[in-house]
Amino acid sequence: MSIPWWAPWRQAETKVKNQCTACLLTSCGRGSRAAVLRMDCAGEEAKKLRNLGLYEGSCVTVLDRQDGYVLDVRGSRLAVGRHLAGAITVLPLGG
Repeated sequence: MSIPWWAPWRQAETKVKNQCTACLLTSCGRGSRAAVLRMDCAGEEAKKLRNLGLYEGSCVTVLDRQDGYVLDVRGSRLAVGRHLAGAITVLPLGG
């Protein structure tokens, strides 16, 4: 059975649809890796997070998400509340 001429195009279209797009950190599940794109929180909160290593461009891994979020940031664990996690936009990296 031969492959239809449009099959490779359809596969490429499916891959594009399945690519990750920017979302809030609260949308990421346990074990998710993501790159921080934007932090829409108050100036003091953002300053504290940046001092702890969480800034635009940094990579995080969600370790736990029960009452808040426990993140692995550059080898250190950082806990943030659900409200604060909802103000952080990330790009899921997979794996």
